[in-house]
Amino acid sequence: MKVFSTDPDLRWLFCLTHPDDEISICVWISRLVRAGNPVFLSWTHSNPVREREAREAARILGVPDQNLTFFHATDGSVCDEIAELLPKFKGLIETVRPDRVCCGAFEQGHLDHDSTNYLVNRTFDGPVLEIPFYHTYTTRLQRMNRFSDSRGEEILPLDLEDQRLKKRIARQYPSQNIWHVLLLYEAWQTVQFQRIALAKSERMRFQTHRLFAEPNHPPLIAQKVKSSPSWGRWLQSLNRAESDALNALPANSSR
Repeated sequence: MKVFSTDPDLRWLFCLTHPDDEISICVWISRLVRAGNPVFLSWTHSNPVREREAREAARILGVPDQNLTFFHATDGSVCDEIAELLPKFKGLIETVRPDRVCCGAFEQGHLDHDSTNYLVNRTFDGPVLEIPFYHTYTTRLQRMNRFSDSRGEEILPLDLEDQRLKKRIARQYPSQNIWHVLLLYEAWQTVQFQRIALAKSERMRFQTHRLFAEPNHPPLIAQKVKSSPSWGRWLQSLNRAESDALNALPANSSR
């Protein structure tokens, strides 16, 4: 089963966290729309300005406005709002009835991203595909558009037209500094690795790591993550979410 499947019968849901996260996978979204696949987008966090920007980006990609959902969670605090978001995500899944759900990887780059990944996996029983955004929050210059362990990933090479589309979408968020961040990152990549990578490929893989109390990285990176305050906050939020979910079950139910 291919990650970048061209099966015209598949319904796709992209559960993004922040308006601008779709930059990482926008070419594939556009290709699906052009192929006639039903495509839906959601954002866990939004505010009025970022929502307007996201709607314009979606319009460029060809996703109709009625296929967009905004959950309005608090930027930087999604992990503290998981209990309130779970029924909303469940409702979205039941409404869209997707065959595949894509979200940011559980990669310890941003607590909000990890929270969305958890919400997707708690509410969708089908194939979850994860997209590398950036990792990890233990380093000042985080690695973008790459998994720390590339096993299982598939790569979608982008031609010049695709690259122009990706750059156009990146410019749709003037309220954020994402365009300048991407330019600086590509410059750093060129100096460090003699290549510019961000606009030349998109990557996904089927998610297999669902041990949310363990970092999804090789041992050395995982150990650094575990010693960080952000990981401690994540574990507290995870324990609280799991406890809330257990308490919400009927007395005669089991997990």
